[in-house]
Amino acid sequence: MRAYSDQIKIVFDCNREGIPGTLNVCLNHIREKTGALPLDDALMAKIKWVLMELLTNAVKHSGERQSVLRIGFSEEALSLEKEDYGKPLVLVGQDKKKIVWPLEEVVKPVDFPIYHNGMDSLCVRTDEAGRATFFIEELAEMEMPALLSDTSEHFGLLIMTKASDEFAYEHDPDTGLNRFTSTFYLITH
Repeated sequence: MRAYSDQIKIVFDCNREGIPGTLNVCLNHIREKTGALPLDDALMAKIKWVLMELLTNAVKHSGERQSVLRIGFSEEALSLEKEDYGKPLVLVGQDKKKIVWPLEEVVKPVDFPIYHNGMDSLCVRTDEAGRATFFIEELAEMEMPALLSDTSEHFGLLIMTKASDEFAYEHDPDTGLNRFTSTFYLITH
């Protein structure tokens, strides 16, 4: 996590029943820390979406009993992180090719599409062996995917990427640590 002047660490027992309570702890902490200058409803909704997806993904994909959530504040940004030592991220590209962490050595930035919802294409940029930065490209022409027959696990990544100002994944092959980071800029430049 970047250097944040104010940070809280929450240990989440990776079970579905714990999602609502942990979500409320996180949202209440954010409201408390921004009380004098509350965040607008649209930004709070985006933060809630990301938190829900991070918690849901911890239950569905990590394979671990616990994950750690960190909420960090600076004057410029709010950061949400989820860390675990579970299974590394696996992405399936639109060409059905699997991208598995840890990646082989990446010589230059590599961009590839992962999923689209008919209007937006979720893409990932790998610029280091352990880091993936997600971004959205708007599709020029609407092209509806077969959502009813082929709902992708990557839809949650699309939600988090669209909601965040920055969204990234890192895997440390030496320690096995997985880290998803969502950043929201509080001051626009």
